Amino acid sequence: MNDQAVSAFQPTHPRVMLLSASRLLHSTLRQHLHDGPDCTLVHMTAPRPEQADAALILLDIASFDRDECIHLLRQIGDAPVALINAQPEQARRLVETHPWIRGVFYRATPRNIFVRGVQAMLAGGDWLPRQLMETLLCRYRQLSNSHQVIDELTLREKQILALAGQGLSNAAIGEKLHLSIHTIKSHVHNALRKLGASNRAQGASLVLAHVGEAVS
Repeated sequence: MNDQAVSAFQPTHPRVMLLSASRLLHSTLRQHLHDGPDCTLVHMTAPRPEQADAALILLDIASFDRDECIHLLRQIGDAPVALINAQPEQARRLVETHPWIRGVFYRATPRNIFVRGVQAMLAGGDWLPRQLMETLLCRYRQLSNSHQVIDELTLREKQILALAGQGLSNAAIGEKLHLSIHTIKSHVHNALRKLGASNRAQGASLVLAHVGEAVS
């Protein structure tokens, strides 16, 4: 058997794909991974068919706005994905709505932590910052406990919080539903009290998690 035939059967290194507009970030991450896990880092600025063969996709959310990130996450599909260059609040919102995200690296993540995280995900694990894990666990418990309470909300309270979750102000909600701002505030206050939520954003997220945005 010749050398060429032997090499054809040798396993290749897993491919880690960086989805980013930054060439500098690609260069930096290549240096980070140089002495780390045996993998090949590939840079792309938009999803391509070969991403299906990626062992891990690193999505640089500093390169895209929130809507673009959501669109890219949908395009990525089932491939393992981690967020990099993330701000804590950005990461929390995306992981809450896209729970298949496997890892998160904040902008100030040290090199050794990044390498350990990539190694863990290439081995099939997850890598989320502790504070984010605690936030998600707290939300999970809150959602579990609020299931019965959601059913106790009136249809109007659910409707108003769902619209608030879509970013509408009290005035905009009042105009849409033909109600006064005072009435909207009263419904919001009553709904938050029932839910035990501290603000309308939290209350809206609880309602949307249970009933979706199509409350009519």
